[in-house]
Amino acid sequence: MYPTLVEFGETGIHTWGLMVTLAFLVAVVRVQRRVPRVGVNPDQLVPMYVLLIAAALAGARLLHFVFAEPGVFFSEPTAFFDPSRGGYAFYGGVIGGGLAGALYCRARGLPVWKVADVCATAIPLGLAVGRVGCFFAGCCHGGPVDVAVDSVLLTLKGGQVVALDGAPWVGLVYFPGVGVGDTHNIALYPSQPWAVLGGLSLAAVLSVMWRRHRRFDGQIAASLFVLYAGLRSLLEAYRGDTVRGLYSLGPLTLSTSQIVSLGMVAAAVAVVALKWRGGVAPETPWVPPTDDELDAALLADDERHRPR
Repeated sequence: MYPTLVEFGETGIHTWGLMVTLAFLVAVVRVQRRVPRVGVNPDQLVPMYVLLIAAALAGARLLHFVFAEPGVFFSEPTAFFDPSRGGYAFYGGVIGGGLAGALYCRARGLPVWKVADVCATAIPLGLAVGRVGCFFAGCCHGGPVDVAVDSVLLTLKGGQVVALDGAPWVGLVYFPGVGVGDTHNIALYPSQPWAVLGGLSLAAVLSVMWRRHRRFDGQIAASLFVLYAGLRSLLEAYRGDTVRGLYSLGPLTLSTSQIVSLGMVAAAVAVVALKWRGGVAPETPWVPPTDDELDAALLADDERHRPR
């Protein structure tokens, strides 16, 4: 719809990249504001964010190339580092970032599952912001809608938002040169706006669950696995970008993301089996030290290091 926000000659600020950056920022702010409630100094997580973002981007690239362009990846591995080639897969980002965050917390002695639960309330919020970028870029688009266009609701640089004569009532039309595939100048299911609404809904549900209904550490992370797997599997039925492939499992034909969703549900079952008996470990909210406490700590540190 609007792939380049600002153009500078042949380059510019791409809307998708800007929204993904904003998505990470929104998620980090949410975690920073909430993690003190489970007894963690948010300053301890700053290095984790850098590691997590790098691992998430790497995981997203890897999952895309392995399933969508394996021939390119294995014959020309340097394509992995070329931002103008290939794409990113959200599930790969979740897996890569999740593993990196867990390893960091383990190494620093932080409560892994408490931090994971806080992050689980932030991930769908970041997802919603990122999918706005997909809407503007034309990626992750829906499949063709067999319903007549009634009128044009909004025209942008790269496409139109149109009203339809029947369900789903609103569709998206991309002009040539925008997005991926060859689905141009025809009405498509609005899969990206649906994903935005789904992400915001998951963020709201998980936030309420985290504040009021936690029964064990890891519950919110497991709930995210299950709820997003259901949402993503439903959205995949209306997605039109099958670039990462379709696979036959008996009578079913599943996309890569639907297969990964099955794995996420299995992971959630494993988390519940391992953690539900442990309950919620005691939490003492972290409170920033006062100026007097900081001064006393500095004096004590000076005293320890004074030559004798």
